[in-house]
Amino acid sequence: MGGCCFSTPLENEQPNDVFGDWPFREFLLSDLTSATKNFSSDEIISENAEESSNVVYKGLLAEDLGFVAVKRFKNSDWPDHEEFAEDAKALGELKHKRLVKLFGYFCDEDERLLVSEFMPNDTLAKRLFHQKNKAMEWSMRLRVAYHIAEALEYCNSEGFASYSNLSAYSVLFAKNGDACLSSFGLIKAIKYDRSQRTRGIVSPKSVTYRFGTILVNLLTGKQTPPSNVPEMINGKDVTELIDPNLKGKFSTEEAVVVLKLASECFQCEARKSLITKELVATLKALKSKTQIPYIQMLELAKPQEVGVAYVEHLQEMPIFSEIAKQNEETTSSSSQQQQHQH
Repeated sequence: MGGCCFSTPLENEQPNDVFGDWPFREFLLSDLTSATKNFSSDEIISENAEESSNVVYKGLLAEDLGFVAVKRFKNSDWPDHEEFAEDAKALGELKHKRLVKLFGYFCDEDERLLVSEFMPNDTLAKRLFHQKNKAMEWSMRLRVAYHIAEALEYCNSEGFASYSNLSAYSVLFAKNGDACLSSFGLIKAIKYDRSQRTRGIVSPKSVTYRFGTILVNLLTGKQTPPSNVPEMINGKDVTELIDPNLKGKFSTEEAVVVLKLASECFQCEARKSLITKELVATLKALKSKTQIPYIQMLELAKPQEVGVAYVEHLQEMPIFSEIAKQNEETTSSSSQQQQHQH
């Protein structure tokens, strides 16, 4: 079995920079064992043990090579280690700025390991649920929603429509502060997709439903079991749900849009994904206040994909009327400037 050894440090390399151009590869178990100090409990960085029996470790591959995250999966999830290797290699093909980069894997009769970039700035769950004294700003919450929608839409477009236990714990923050989606949840989804397909009404395990729970997390700042979220928001005004730690520093109209999007996620059939380019465009419009994504949403949205009610809800919202007005003013101004130049 081919491998990659990190026993000798590379000179003049900053931590993790060396991985930038490396192809996805198979690691040696000895390197990963050493990196995680023999998979020491002191190196465990998983936060959501209640949702996953698989453990994530922080690892230092070698001096000057920097930190990585190593996820150790239970063998029972992949009785056939060659199948795990095949699934890992498929994931290694994914490349997106909102998806945590995978560096490689290791597997044999006894171990199933995935290695990814180490994200140093906590998870969304920690920031929302456990740092109440440092409430995440509203504008940042909109950015997070947009970035994760981008990641999920990309995965969907590449044939990875499922994600195992998508939650606020799956959202990590890079060095530049942008939100990224952990790649680890994708590999168990490959196995799930291969074994069965969910049919009928959406379940708490579907990606669309789970994305809706993340939107509600961003609104409320509360950690709520996914199956309880629809009941929690049912019949509630957005002002009743909004995170009090924001201290009123948010846009009610924007919050209404986010709540409506979440509600649509809970009602979407499992066989249809709401995580589309149109949804990404909607969230980008909220984040940037530009009209181009909104126009794209209205022109490209197909009723059979996102629902007539979904588009009609958005068309009726004052926030998009405001965006349209701003765009008309910008277009008019640009037109006048061009005429003046000619």
